[in-house]
Amino acid sequence: MQQYHVIIIGIDGSRPAAKALQKAISLAQRDQAELRLIHVIEYSPQVGSTAELVAQAHAKEQATFTEKLAAARHQALAAGVLNVTTTILTGTARTLLQTQKADLIVVGQSGQSALDRFMLGSFAETIVREAPTDVLVIRSQPENQ
Repeated sequence: MQQYHVIIIGIDGSRPAAKALQKAISLAQRDQAELRLIHVIEYSPQVGSTAELVAQAHAKEQATFTEKLAAARHQALAAGVLNVTTTILTGTARTLLQTQKADLIVVGQSGQSALDRFMLGSFAETIVREAPTDVLVIRSQPENQ
């Protein structure tokens, strides 16, 4: 059985990410691995946005995810994971891949439609295609399951 030493989990506030966090905590417990909770602030320039509006949006997201990451860290520590860190990056999925090294990356499936993935790209899809390490994608389930 593969043993992981460093596990990255992408935290974006979605239900699939919450499920992925549970799986990552479980794996980190099993392997006594370091668990890195990471949120990436992605911005696509919008027509008419000013630098001030972008800075305000960035600050708001930073504050929101500082709290969410702290709550996720508390959850992992309470579950017995000994080494848990939090990081907020600004960029794209490639930024995460270029700056963070791990044995395993765990992400939740976005649930985006094919059109959304074509227009916006999918964070999880980029990770799966380009990660130099193992990737575990936690699939979304329909609401009625």
